[in-house]
Amino acid sequence: MPGTTSVEELIRKIPKTELHLHLEGAIPLETLYALIQKRGGDPSITTLEDLKRKLVYTDFAHFIELWIWKNTFIREERDFEDIAYQVLHHLSRQNVQYLEAFYSPGDYKPHGLTVEGITEYLIKGKERARQDFGIRCELIVDIVRGDGVDVGMQRLDETEPYLGKGVIGIGLGGSEHKYPADPYEPVYKEARRRGFRLTAHAGEAVGPSSIWAAIRKLGCERIGHGVRAHEDPDLVAYLKKHQIPLELCVVSNVRTRVCTSVESHPIRQYYDQGLMVTVNSDDPVMFDTTLTHEYKMLAQRLNFTVEELRQLTLNGVDASFLSEKGKESMKAQFEREWQQLLAKYT
Repeated sequence: MPGTTSVEELIRKIPKTELHLHLEGAIPLETLYALIQKRGGDPSITTLEDLKRKLVYTDFAHFIELWIWKNTFIREERDFEDIAYQVLHHLSRQNVQYLEAFYSPGDYKPHGLTVEGITEYLIKGKERARQDFGIRCELIVDIVRGDGVDVGMQRLDETEPYLGKGVIGIGLGGSEHKYPADPYEPVYKEARRRGFRLTAHAGEAVGPSSIWAAIRKLGCERIGHGVRAHEDPDLVAYLKKHQIPLELCVVSNVRTRVCTSVESHPIRQYYDQGLMVTVNSDDPVMFDTTLTHEYKMLAQRLNFTVEELRQLTLNGVDASFLSEKGKESMKAQFEREWQQLLAKYT
């Protein structure tokens, strides 16, 4: 293993994918601050440091409160073009080359914004970022559990025109405790029929039963989080046998107290057991993390070797919704970059 300084530099430069990131939870502080000022400001926020302190929460309920507060400053559909552009700009600085990003357009309907308008501006922003920074992004529309099945079907209708033109799939977010996945089976069956790729948040707030439902009822190709799979050995065996990818977010799970510490997170155990694990940052600005920081935690506190980090980056490509041809091309690019970095840092 290289020295500490060279490991940190290496990790910043390694090629990365991000498969579990919420665009609205990744808005750079500078961008969010500008939105706050544009919309008349907040008396408690006069500097970037004020904003950073504001985003420190005490529990998950407080986190949701801050999430809603943040959303009140996003009042125009055109805001989403700059949000997408700035998020991707920041990710590109960490050598994130491919991103599949969740967005929750229904959150903004009370402000009079349309799902179609938000989607179109996000596509504009991400295409501009691809031209300027080379980073590719596909969108995953968030179906919120608490909104109900009818609204879920409506989201399919609203976003289907953009399928293959910027939108790639659907996800299921919201409270696992209050709203089980099972009722959304018809939404997912219809989404699959229409060509949407399928993932869902599961096994975060609720245990293995939630993951089983995502697999058996929804037919998910990937699991968002899945951190509590270890509570059911049969589920672990199933995930391994079928190589169903887990979108793991270590710092997020510690911040929301699903795990008590980085050291207690099961990602090390899952990797050693042969599960298909990927590394992601969830809501990086809200959780005060970055994808680079996530990889640092794996190296420094969970003893992942450089070779294991390399494998994790390749897992991110394999677990993506890219075509097989697209995966092979990106893996070849990743391998070339890894060889150059290893020659320099080891």
